[in-house]
Amino acid sequence: MISGVQSSIFPRILELRLVHANPGSTEMSMRTNRLTVLGLCCALVTTACGTDMEPEATTSSRRDALACSYPAHGSEEYVFSAIAFLDTPTPGEGTFVNDFEVGGLNDSGDMAFGADVSTGGEGVFLRHRGRILELGRTGGAAPGGGIFSFGFLGPVDLNERADMVFNFLLEPFATPVGVNAGAYRYSRATRSVIPVVIPDETPAPGGGTFRGVFFGPTINDRGHHAFAGIVETEEGFHAPGQPYVGLGIGTFVARPHGHIDRVVVPGDEAPGGGTFDYAVEPWINDRGDVSFIGHIAGETGPVPGFPPQAELINALGSLYVKRASGGVRSIVHAGDPAPGGGDFRQVFHDVMNRWGDIAFNGDLTPFPGANQDIGVFVFLDGEVKAVARPGDPLPGGGTLINASLVGGNVHINDAREVVFSAHIDAGDDSLVTGLFRWSHGRLSVVARTGTVIPGIGTVEQLNSPQLIIPPPPVFSPTAGAVNNNLGQVAFQALLTDGRGVMLLASPYP
Repeated sequence: MISGVQSSIFPRILELRLVHANPGSTEMSMRTNRLTVLGLCCALVTTACGTDMEPEATTSSRRDALACSYPAHGSEEYVFSAIAFLDTPTPGEGTFVNDFEVGGLNDSGDMAFGADVSTGGEGVFLRHRGRILELGRTGGAAPGGGIFSFGFLGPVDLNERADMVFNFLLEPFATPVGVNAGAYRYSRATRSVIPVVIPDETPAPGGGTFRGVFFGPTINDRGHHAFAGIVETEEGFHAPGQPYVGLGIGTFVARPHGHIDRVVVPGDEAPGGGTFDYAVEPWINDRGDVSFIGHIAGETGPVPGFPPQAELINALGSLYVKRASGGVRSIVHAGDPAPGGGDFRQVFHDVMNRWGDIAFNGDLTPFPGANQDIGVFVFLDGEVKAVARPGDPLPGGGTLINASLVGGNVHINDAREVVFSAHIDAGDDSLVTGLFRWSHGRLSVVARTGTVIPGIGTVEQLNSPQLIIPPPPVFSPTAGAVNNNLGQVAFQALLTDGRGVMLLASPYP
């Protein structure tokens, strides 16, 4: 998957994620062992469920034969359910391999996720009412025309009705990343996947057609679908010393019946003066507010260490919101003082709840660097607050080294609870990762290295085995962190026996 806000991405077989990172070192891909079902409960569920087809589905589906719940040692507040294991069959051909990439979790327990598949490339999936539906995969025919290429541009998302949205590269792969990529929506009402943006065919507001789409679409409960679209324009980001590619990225909203509105596009006026030349990562809530990451023409430009704009359009971003009832508001600007000290070098991976609260990652790396010191922050009650900064103590022991550079690893629900994945300094050279919840100013553990889940296993790492391009300059956890309004949290864990599992953590009653 390619997920998040900016990164260098090239064709490959394993994992594609949009990540705030510099070239440096390559993370090793790990293989998992074939599933062995632990515990009588799981065995009984597996035997009973089998591989039924969901009658209403137009795509292949099967039951989750692995959903069984256990309390865990090392997590005081949750019961865990194993949703699926790596190296087990997909609804179509082959097996899930390498990783699960959870993007959405609604209050019914439905999950939107992507995964690498053993047949090559990636697929996107919806877990609904205990069954997994396959909505698209590498090599498959794309609705509206074309063939799905080697990866999707995540994270994916879904709403309370289990409508799901995703962006997928199409053949042939083109650069900058996102050109010749389409946007798609799965409708539970029609039980079908429909194209929202067909590259070089779908008209763009203001003239011309979309050349493609970028990372991280979102959808609200009204069926309004926000996405970052690539268009031809002379108003896009002009990186100093680099040729301009004639393309820019703006934010748009597609309504349920197909009409597309612009939110912010290159050339639009920015609050406080100047014009936007870049807008990505739109998140739409049920009120119709849209948060996004934007850049203003003439300000400090590309992410240090990133590839040229001809390969990946990227810029140091600031956080904005366009309210449904008004104009654009600046929330955090690159260079602003950060709560707790230092300045924001950039911000990314915004997630907004129905009240307009926004959780996001903030880069506290001193100028001229980037992507070395990553924290978690929230815009709440009209002010920006620190959730966790590098060096802060964490429950269960140790301090935060870094939050994730990868999209899909911070989330906020309507109860104003923030969840995030973390790299932990345990006081020695061991690799320790964790998943934490912030609620009303208090941090608590969801799971971390060493958490024992009876009947499932012991957590080795909250980090999915994947290759990230470009390699991060520092270790970055990639287990995912998505919560719903019931306080449940979906993520992936690597167990000490080598297996990878997609888990749902549910609060004790």
